[in-house]
Amino acid sequence: MVNSGFLNGPIIPVYGFSMTAVLAVVQPFAHNLILLYLLSALVVTVIEYVTGWGMEKLFHARWWDYSKVPLNLNGRVALPISAFWGLGVVFIVKVIHPFVARFVTHLDMRYGMFAVLVLLALFMFDVGFTLANALAFGAATKRIGDAIADKKKEIADRIADHPIAERGEEWLDDYRASKKNTKLPRLNYVQRRLLKSFPNLTFHDTDTAAKDVEALVNLLREKAKNK
Repeated sequence: MVNSGFLNGPIIPVYGFSMTAVLAVVQPFAHNLILLYLLSALVVTVIEYVTGWGMEKLFHARWWDYSKVPLNLNGRVALPISAFWGLGVVFIVKVIHPFVARFVTHLDMRYGMFAVLVLLALFMFDVGFTLANALAFGAATKRIGDAIADKKKEIADRIADHPIAERGEEWLDDYRASKKNTKLPRLNYVQRRLLKSFPNLTFHDTDTAAKDVEALVNLLREKAKNK
């Protein structure tokens, strides 16, 4: 099972902040299903767009991409996705939130500020730890992506010189067959998880696809283990 969130823990901030904002905005209109749906879709869409834009600027990568979805805006949001979010939020507000509210009230009455401080401390640690790894992730994937691009160019040049003998050779096979110690950064668990959690990830600092970066990262780990 792959953790699909940005953080390592079970909290997905974009969902949490979206629901908090939606509840604050739409609670007075909760009795009107049509207005509740429209406002929910609008608030979540704005938050998703701002979050996507901010993460792109901060980490030099696009973490999700709706470019192939009809009626999208810069690939960060899309009308069909927003329509789905609207339905989901209406269900949460009407069905799930009452149970959650009762649980939180019980937790507050029993543990009070202690529970708040513990949960906040855990959340802040997760945020700081993930941000530190994500910032290093950008620099590491750039080096790996550039190395892959160089390897592909090297093989393309060889194929041009020897069109028959080396037609089937590929860049990953070259790395697999190489006995040299490749001096490329090794991604840690958090950084490898980010590659898996965001299959549509695209990097701004290198043209290499995320799947190629992940393939080389996995190969280098496998070779390191077998030494």
